[in-house]
Amino acid sequence: MKKILASALVFTMLLGVSQAAEKDDFQFGVRMGAQFSKLKGESTKGEEIQSQYAKNLVGPAFGFIFEVPVNAYFEIRPELNFGSQGQRFKYPGDAVFSSWLGYVQVPILLRGQYGSDKVRGFVHVGPQFGFGAFNLTRLKKGSEKIEKESYSFKDQKLKPFDAGLSVGAGVEFPTAKGMELEVRYYAGLANINDYGIDGLTTKNQSLHVTLNVKF
Repeated sequence: MKKILASALVFTMLLGVSQAAEKDDFQFGVRMGAQFSKLKGESTKGEEIQSQYAKNLVGPAFGFIFEVPVNAYFEIRPELNFGSQGQRFKYPGDAVFSSWLGYVQVPILLRGQYGSDKVRGFVHVGPQFGFGAFNLTRLKKGSEKIEKESYSFKDQKLKPFDAGLSVGAGVEFPTAKGMELEVRYYAGLANINDYGIDGLTTKNQSLHVTLNVKF
């Protein structure tokens, strides 16, 4: 899978460079918002494994946009983002355990758009690659912080490389500094656990809601 996704990344970047040479309206921007994440566990039979106490983990989503136009209706959009994947568990007695998996993420999105100079809708889809930087855990009971620890991915028996598919849609306001409102879903395809248990897989999933501004 890694070889296939890496080949897709190289091909898309080369295509973007070749198209950029023909255009002079490349755009740079930033994206800011919230990310609602969870970890999806599956058994050897493809059955989903999920604790009854599992909840979505809410964290920040922000990064940088690089937009390469191909024509009036199609663009290639590499991004460099920071995302906090992970999971939150809410136990009886107001105890809450949270695990933040900090990733540097590189989506390569193929984007279609249609509309006027004032407002237009868009959809995009493409591969996303993630590189784990840290794992931060926190245990709280009510408003009291009981324990907070920072680990490496290796300490927690997690693989730092992640890869999957991003799909999103939104609306853009070109005359308002290229402002965009976007909703995006990421489905991890790579197994990130390194527990050594045959047939057990763990994959990242997240929903992003962001405000993007291009310059």
